[in-house]
Amino acid sequence: MSDAVRETLDRYYAALKAGDSVALRGVVSGDIEVHYPAPEGLLPWAGDWTGFEGFEAFLKTVSDHLVIDTVEPISLHVAGDTVITVLRGEWTVKATARKVHTETVNMFTLRDGKITRFQVFTDTAALGIGLGRLAA
Repeated sequence: MSDAVRETLDRYYAALKAGDSVALRGVVSGDIEVHYPAPEGLLPWAGDWTGFEGFEAFLKTVSDHLVIDTVEPISLHVAGDTVITVLRGEWTVKATARKVHTETVNMFTLRDGKITRFQVFTDTAALGIGLGRLAA
């Protein structure tokens, strides 16, 4: 992986962790696309979000419902302008206090040192159970 790709991801995750909107604007393109697939109505943050304002609304919706307890990187793969990270994490659902453990794949598309597309593939059933929207 190139140093530029590593730097972009490091800046992105640091800005997310700090909740730093200015730093996020420096690493995320203004026309970013977020894609988080899930069955309709299951996860409040699922769907497609566009533009930086959409990206911020996506992050706020996630943070309205989840607390990130731990995230552990498992692997990272780079193919051209696409970066795939595999993460293991634990989240607490605010409304139910349930803990959710999942492995998640984040897929980034980079252009000119900025993230232009962010896709998330995770265990939507585990999150749905944690939210109390699915029976265990």
